[in-house]
Amino acid sequence: MNPEEKVLLERTLKLSEENNQILRKLQRRVRWAVLWGFIKIAIIIVPLVAGYLYLQPFLEQAMENYNGLRELINITR
Repeated sequence: MNPEEKVLLERTLKLSEENNQILRKLQRRVRWAVLWGFIKIAIIIVPLVAGYLYLQPFLEQAMENYNGLRELINITR
């Protein structure tokens, strides 16, 4: 192997190592982005479901009262 090829090979090795570091950083960022995406979705969905489950009895009672009031108004007409 002549000196020119050796220099070229060393340069290629250095560039491939830099490329590998960049790709690892990129892969780490993608993992964090996916994880953060799931966390954001959970932050939105969990309170909505919990609120619905907590408020459901109150909403049902309110609907019963509303329907009773509507029937009372219809009877008096």
